[in-house]
Amino acid sequence: MKLALITLLFSAFSAASEVKVDAHKDADLVKIDAEFSVAVSKEQAWQVMVDFEHMPQFLPQLQSSHILSKNGDHLRVAQVISVPLSLFNYHYESMRDIDLKPHSEIRAASVGGSEVYKSIAQLKVSAGQTVISYHAEWQPESGLLAGFALDTMRSQIRQQFMAMQQEMLKRQQQAAAPSPQTH
Repeated sequence: MKLALITLLFSAFSAASEVKVDAHKDADLVKIDAEFSVAVSKEQAWQVMVDFEHMPQFLPQLQSSHILSKNGDHLRVAQVISVPLSLFNYHYESMRDIDLKPHSEIRAASVGGSEVYKSIAQLKVSAGQTVISYHAEWQPESGLLAGFALDTMRSQIRQQFMAMQQEMLKRQQQAAAPSPQTH
């Protein structure tokens, strides 16, 4: 039993790469780049990345997530996030317009509010794994906030993508598991 558990854990770790994240300030913008790979099909990775209604079940700090409207490959999504900052949690609401190019690209842009956040996630296949590349640009209300937020942004993006990796692997294992036989 212990050997089976160790083997399962090892295969999960070897099926996912380290999540690389860079965040830096460029004038008034915070630019974020991230990349990771995972040994699942693009379709399986895609299903996790666009499962907005169920994201609070597998993404840390995400309190709620709802699709407000859908028109073909265009969505409007509202989310509530709680980010731990030193001695308190910072709660904020996000509303984004999301444009999907199925199985290859997710573009998102904030709607309303005084801060601008735009992102693009791209999915590609390389060496039998799905590689997810992410780029975002955030223009916070204040330059001071941007300076303080860099480490928090790196950490949050890394945690988010690590959780997505694990969810992708979990769903792949569930799909591959033999269904119980009934007699």
